[in-house]
Amino acid sequence: MPLAASDGLTRLALTTRSADETRSLGKLLGSLLRAGDWLALTGPVGSGKTCLAQGILAGLGVRDRVTSPTFMLVHHHRGRLPVWHVDAYRLASADEAEEIGLGEFVDGPGVVVLEWADRVAKWLPEHLEVDIAFDPGACDQHRHLRFLARGDRYRTLLAEFREAWRPRL
Repeated sequence: MPLAASDGLTRLALTTRSADETRSLGKLLGSLLRAGDWLALTGPVGSGKTCLAQGILAGLGVRDRVTSPTFMLVHHHRGRLPVWHVDAYRLASADEAEEIGLGEFVDGPGVVVLEWADRVAKWLPEHLEVDIAFDPGACDQHRHLRFLARGDRYRTLLAEFREAWRPRL
């Protein structure tokens, strides 16, 4: 997996070549998470947000079947930490995020994995953003992931992730 770009502190770009590789990347990231962490996943329909989330939750020790919580909005899972898998696709505004109680997870005892985070961006606490892109006309499974650390904790997390993933490059 090529390392596309990195500024050494706040950004990292990677390309995965299959759904399994995307899940593997997520699993490694999940293994590095700690209580209070927020992951904000963005990208178009079909880009691989849920695939990445499946890997992240596996890395957190979740054994449940992981699906997108599009209609439920929030799925709670138990792993080595509690995990709230949230899908903001159906939220009309960032204010709705507060109305459904997402603020209760800030600095909570678990991890929040938020799909469609761009819909509630102005509301988000510090987090690690992962934007996923792909070429919908291509017949391959390549996904282009851009990581952006938004806060000191997430610069540290991104550095840890970069070091742990480096042997696979």
